[in-house]
Amino acid sequence: MKTKLTIPRTLFAVLLLAFVGLFVSIPRKRTITVTFDYDFRLNPACSLTLRKNCIKQFNVYDMTAERRIKLFSIPVPGGASGLVKGITGTGPPTHIPAGEHIVAVTAESSESFESDPGACTARIQVKR
Repeated sequence: MKTKLTIPRTLFAVLLLAFVGLFVSIPRKRTITVTFDYDFRLNPACSLTLRKNCIKQFNVYDMTAERRIKLFSIPVPGGASGLVKGITGTGPPTHIPAGEHIVAVTAESSESFESDPGACTARIQVKR
């Protein structure tokens, strides 16, 4: 009689542990906000009158893995010129696992060229 009850209990415990392990390992959706400065004297912002050789947006990447993963884009602030401090952008909720990540911001031109992602990086710690 004891053997019959032990097997179902053991099976139930194994399934419960597998479910808990799966739940803990699934990355939760998180929101990332970045703030940075950019000097538009070197590369001006795109506008209604300037549409070539200009910066149209900034792209935010997770550079932690072997390849970069685009998280979101930030539009150029309206009327941006000279040194602009405190450009801020928040991405949509995304699945990102806990741990250390390298986040990079690039400037994208109207011709779809991007600046070096290694020029503007930060290490962040995503908590559980």
